[in-house]
Amino acid sequence: MLRPADRHDRITRDTLNALKDSGLTRVETRLESGHQLWVLTEKGHKEAKLLLPKNVRISALRKLRVDAKGRPVKDDGYDEHAAAVTSTAAVLTGAGYGTPLSWQTEIAHKPPYGYTQYADLTMRAPDAGVPAMLLEVDRVTEPVDDLVDKLRRYHGWFELLAPKADPNKEKAARRQGAAVHDFRLWSRIYPATGREGYVPVAFVFTGKTAAQRESRMRRLEQAARAYFAGTPHRGEGFTAVDYHQAVPVVVTELERITADPAGAAGKVWRRLGRDEWQTLTEALDNPDGDRLYRVELQVGGVDPLQHRAIGADHPLHQRPLLLADLLQLALRVLQLGGHPLAEHLARSPRAR
Repeated sequence: MLRPADRHDRITRDTLNALKDSGLTRVETRLESGHQLWVLTEKGHKEAKLLLPKNVRISALRKLRVDAKGRPVKDDGYDEHAAAVTSTAAVLTGAGYGTPLSWQTEIAHKPPYGYTQYADLTMRAPDAGVPAMLLEVDRVTEPVDDLVDKLRRYHGWFELLAPKADPNKEKAARRQGAAVHDFRLWSRIYPATGREGYVPVAFVFTGKTAAQRESRMRRLEQAARAYFAGTPHRGEGFTAVDYHQAVPVVVTELERITADPAGAAGKVWRRLGRDEWQTLTEALDNPDGDRLYRVELQVGGVDPLQHRAIGADHPLHQRPLLLADLLQLALRVLQLGGHPLAEHLARSPRAR
């Protein structure tokens, strides 16, 4: 992660050992894979706070725990999960998504009903086209329902009003696309995403078998649709989707990333709701969102702001736009030519 261009980790290991000799780092444990998990000592934690920029939040101190005989106590699951989280940040950094300072861990998101959701990782990589992203790393150990609950809590947090925001204006802005985010708390904390919707959430799976990971992704996709699918734009004839109040969710696997020659920059991401594997920026884009919506409005000759403002019972929403446009064009041609069908066509409700 610190030296992604290196072909081996000798320099990193030598640096860690030098810090260890100075009392700044220690080995937490040796993983089943044979890798060592290193953490800061209390002294190292204090020095890191002085060295890092003030806007960078440092992780909580991992204190050494010992039993009655003075032997280190290992927390079940912590070490493997911590290693998977670190590996995730490393492979993304190596693919050009930010720098080591682009990452923070265990950032709290507290919904109104009390339970705080901590993100395993938050990434800010605007130069790579991802201004912000929340990441959850799963070793195929948590129930799928727990993963869905995480999305539910994130969605609830994204809907929180910003301090002093007018709730009535926020409610009115819900029908104006991106305007609603100006009233939400998340827009005060995270940068604008540059796309429709809230800050994207990525689930990174690792461990068990490929079939188990695939099954897990499909089950998550089925159970969490309410939070990521968006809503179709109102009116017959529209196929575009309104994603402005949806959470874009992408999934990947550490095993898939490491097997791809391009790593995390390759087509190793899948947007829930789609079947194809894409690059991260492709997966986060919404070709069936606002861009398609504007095209469909242009076909119908309707101003986008006008369309958002009118109700579902307006005649515009009661007819297929394209068919009505063709009838209007045909009527005009027949009237100009004095054709007897013009009077009959003019009486058609679809031509009005």
